[in-house]
Amino acid sequence: HDSYLFKGTVYENLKMGIQKNCSKKEERATMYAALKQVDLYDTIMEKGGLEMQIEEKASNLSGGQKQRLVLARAILHDSDIYIFDEATSNIDVESEDRIMQVVQELAKTKLVILISHRLANVVKADQIYVVDKGSIVESGNHTKLVEKKGAYYALYHAQQKLEKYVKGEANGI
Repeated sequence: HDSYLFKGTVYENLKMGIQKNCSKKEERATMYAALKQVDLYDTIMEKGGLEMQIEEKASNLSGGQKQRLVLARAILHDSDIYIFDEATSNIDVESEDRIMQVVQELAKTKLVILISHRLANVVKADQIYVVDKGSIVESGNHTKLVEKKGAYYALYHAQQKLEKYVKGEANGI
C-alpha cells in the first residue's frame, strides 16, 4: 500500500522490474504493454512517455497512479508469487477497480496473496482466511464463509451496509 517510486524517469522505475536481458526496443515494448495493462499508458504518454520525470515521493502522481505504476513494475518482474498488502488503500474507486482487475488476471496464472480489509476485493478469491487477533478464525471461499454466518459474514455485511449508506442507498436515502 505504500510502495516506493524513485525520483527519476518512468523508464528507470520500470526497468527495475525487468529481469530479462533484452534489447532496448523489446524492453520498451514490454514496458508499454505493462502500462496498458494497468491503464496508465495514455496518462504517461501525455506527460512525456517513459522519459516522464517522477518527482521525489512521486508527488506529481495521484495515489492511484502511483499504485498502478508500482503494479506495472511488479508485472514486469514476472514473479511466480505476488503479495498485495492493502494494494487498494487510499486510492480512488476507478484505480481500485483497475488494480483489482489486474490482480484477478494475475491470479489466473500466478499465486496471489491479497491482504485486504475491504472484503469486496476478496469475494472472487479461491480461499479466504479470516484473521482475528493474530489467529485464523475461519477459512473458505466467499460463498462458504457467508453460509457459515460467522466472523466473515458479519464483517462482509457490515461493510456492505456501510457502503450502501455512504452511497445514499440505505433506508431510501
